[in-house]
Amino acid sequence: MVAGLIFLYLAPQSAANVDEQLHYPHAKKVVNWYFTGGEDQSCLHTPHTNLKYYGQSVDNLTALINRVLYVEDEYLTRHYTGALFFWLILLLSGILSHRLTGSWLTATFTVLVLVFMPRLSGQAFGNLKDIPFAAGYMAGLLGIVHFLKEIPHVHWKTTILTGFIFAFTISVRAGGYILLAYLGLGLVVYLLINPFIFKQIISSGKLKINLLLHGITLVLISWIAGLLFWPYALQNILIHPLEGLRMMQHYQVSIRQVFEGRLIWSTDLPGYYLTKWIFISTPLLVLSGFFLYIGNFFRELIKNRPVPRQFFYEGFILFATLFPFFYVTAIGSNLYSGVRQMLFIFPPMAILAVTAIFKCMEVLKRRHKKLTGGIIVLLAILLIWPVKHQISTFPVDYVYFNILAGGNKNAWGNYEYDYYFHGVKEPADHLKTLIGNEEITVAMNSNLSNYFDQSSNIDYVYTRFHERSSYDWDYGIFGLNYIHPYLLKNNLWQPEGIIKTFYQKGNPVAILLKRVDKSDFYGISEIKIGNLHQGIQLLKKAAQHDPNNVWLLVNLAKAKLETGDIPGFEHDIEAGKKIHPYYEPVLLLEATRYYKEGKYNAAIQKLNELLEINPRYMPAKELLETVMTDQKKIGRAMNE
Repeated sequence: MVAGLIFLYLAPQSAANVDEQLHYPHAKKVVNWYFTGGEDQSCLHTPHTNLKYYGQSVDNLTALINRVLYVEDEYLTRHYTGALFFWLILLLSGILSHRLTGSWLTATFTVLVLVFMPRLSGQAFGNLKDIPFAAGYMAGLLGIVHFLKEIPHVHWKTTILTGFIFAFTISVRAGGYILLAYLGLGLVVYLLINPFIFKQIISSGKLKINLLLHGITLVLISWIAGLLFWPYALQNILIHPLEGLRMMQHYQVSIRQVFEGRLIWSTDLPGYYLTKWIFISTPLLVLSGFFLYIGNFFRELIKNRPVPRQFFYEGFILFATLFPFFYVTAIGSNLYSGVRQMLFIFPPMAILAVTAIFKCMEVLKRRHKKLTGGIIVLLAILLIWPVKHQISTFPVDYVYFNILAGGNKNAWGNYEYDYYFHGVKEPADHLKTLIGNEEITVAMNSNLSNYFDQSSNIDYVYTRFHERSSYDWDYGIFGLNYIHPYLLKNNLWQPEGIIKTFYQKGNPVAILLKRVDKSDFYGISEIKIGNLHQGIQLLKKAAQHDPNNVWLLVNLAKAKLETGDIPGFEHDIEAGKKIHPYYEPVLLLEATRYYKEGKYNAAIQKLNELLEINPRYMPAKELLETVMTDQKKIGRAMNE
């Protein structure tokens, strides 16, 4: 209850994340599909975002509430809803922990561990996919345990409630179908280790029919009710949900991620990506307790014959923790943004970790009473670390790295940091205070324009961080995310006009800029309309004031190449490479120069170097195809 009140208090102060600006507009389209009787079909056509494959029922629910109740602060509704579902995770985890151990102390400590697990609780407010899915997953595991405990005389209340729990989880994300498989597998294993119950069922026709009816009812409720708030699935209730499941397993969108100090497309990340992220971003208390549990589990499994019934339920929770991890690793799922997509395995992991710790303490209490106090002190120390982190870093508290990564300080520039752009909330609030009623345009490298929805004097424009000079704006708010590690580690990212830099654990996460001169924008604009010489003069002036702006050098080099100023072109290219030696537009211009000069082999070599840096850079692929085609034409002409 205390945790729930705290999260209700924090919800209005929490940050929006970039996924909210993706899923919430889609949720409003979904709601409109129902309100228009299916006439508005925009939610069924999402070729670029694939959002039609998401059930995202909780997102849709918040859109419905906001529409029906005419709520002005739409994102506040979302954040209160997120807080509610995180509280449900705590409640369900505590109940399941008590069911497994019979100890309210263990259950209470489990709740505390989850509250102070930054990667989980730090996303409680705005992440209305992974947090509700984790709540549904926990409720599903609790329902399965309850169902199996009632075998062979399962109550209809249990079956119906478990069916609706499965349905909710499926409605959030198609991965919820895994709960049906868990129930089936759990039933088979339970009957194998309890042959007397199996014989009882086999010998009774009434029991067999009754269990069959329970199973059919549960599956039908799960399948049908899970699709009621999912328009695309309702178009074909047999095929489309499975399409959604396949898409979730192999998400088609690839996102560049900073991992181990390199910028890598998510589809090219190594197979140990998830493993490493779990090790470096999970509190050591949970990691050590979980591995302690695994060791003790297999020791007890070998020692105890037959397997105790309670041991079976713990084994089931262990399976539900490990199986998703091994499955997504084995099939090579497209994972990104750290452990975000696997948050649902952390509550059961925490339950088992705390269970193991308390079992260990019981053994020590019997054998070495003096060590018990030391163990308690150690546990307190391990818990204080994430507690201190969350108190000092809210609302960017989800960005957490443990000592295995060298803490947050050493993780910056080596691993994706504030991928949700929570860090831009503070500069957005600061800007509104700073400008008062002044009419301005603010540029951002995120889609979080919602911070200015109630500010009629502020216009918003999106730009990539490097390309900010191509747009007309007065102030800029930029999150330092998806920026090449080379720039971060060598302090080459700072632009001109920084009013304030915002930090998390000593690491810059966002900056607020004031544009003091628009020579850069005017110069690029002149070049675009063909006034090359005038544009060059303006950009030279801008580059003097903003020496780290590699985009200015790209545009200068491009203009000089067109005017035939090769020495000037070479000077700007080399200057650009000193700032950012891996910047694709700089390397592309080098290849373009070779192509225009007829140096096809040099152009091909440069383009291949570029494609090693960024295999998905389409301008390089297109130019490479053009160069190779022209080279073949010349070769054929010479042979003729």
